Amino acid sequence: MKKVLFVIVSLFILTSVSAQPGQGGNRPQRTPEEMAKRDTERMTTALNLTAEQVAPVDSINLVFAKAQAKLIENANGDFASVREDMQKLNALRVEAFGKVLTDEQLDAYKKMMADRMRNRGEGRGNRPNGN
Repeated sequence: MKKVLFVIVSLFILTSVSAQPGQGGNRPQRTPEEMAKRDTERMTTALNLTAEQVAPVDSINLVFAKAQAKLIENANGDFASVREDMQKLNALRVEAFGKVLTDEQLDAYKKMMADRMRNRGEGRGNRPNGN
């Protein structure tokens, strides 16, 4: 499963992203490894993962964190240009999790992600003077 997932993600990245220099920001970015570890820790707690599920979930998170980081890097500040690719990537992630998680855990994961997306915009753009 890991090999198939890796090939799918690799092909997706190679066909949809061209190499472009990244754009630095004033906030330090997490590495894909840090993002994957954080996501796995959250999922372990929120979804009550078994010991057997943690390693494959971590592997999936790492593959997708690396792919997401590549998309963001190549967006060069224009995140709207990679929105569709991010959505495809997230759909592949859910599909990969479907092979590891129970139906109940997968439903809870989907709800967790929907809540996260819904709450993402809160607190942004609501500052005085539009800053």
